[in-house]
Amino acid sequence: MATEGPTIHDGGQCFAGVNMSASAGLTGPGGTGQFLAVKLTAARTLAPVAAATDIVYGILQNDPIAGYVCDVVIFGVTKAINGVAGALAAGVRVMCDTSGRAIVGTSTNQVWGVTLEAATAQNQVIAVKFIGSATF
Repeated sequence: MATEGPTIHDGGQCFAGVNMSASAGLTGPGGTGQFLAVKLTAARTLAPVAAATDIVYGILQNDPIAGYVCDVVIFGVTKAINGVAGALAAGVRVMCDTSGRAIVGTSTNQVWGVTLEAATAQNQVIAVKFIGSATF
């Protein structure tokens, strides 16, 4: 069961550069951007991560429409979406797929967290420790 722990949020410092609400057709719950990794696209403007090489700003907690405030976890235990077509083990470093979901990290891409629990199916919500974007 995905849970969240102590987290640090960015305090509403950024806005949605694109629609991330239920009508957006994204891979988060209900077709939203919730629990997907986001990146900066302009000053204080966010959009879902679109490539494994994108620098991850944080994990989106709400589902704003374009121009509205984003609630983003920038450090701590948060919910995220499994992007692996099948199982994703606990205790592995993760990066993003082209939809902002967590997949197994590789040495040439931006790793941003560690899974705290396993996922059994794609698009399942899991707990991940967000540590920030870096290559390893």
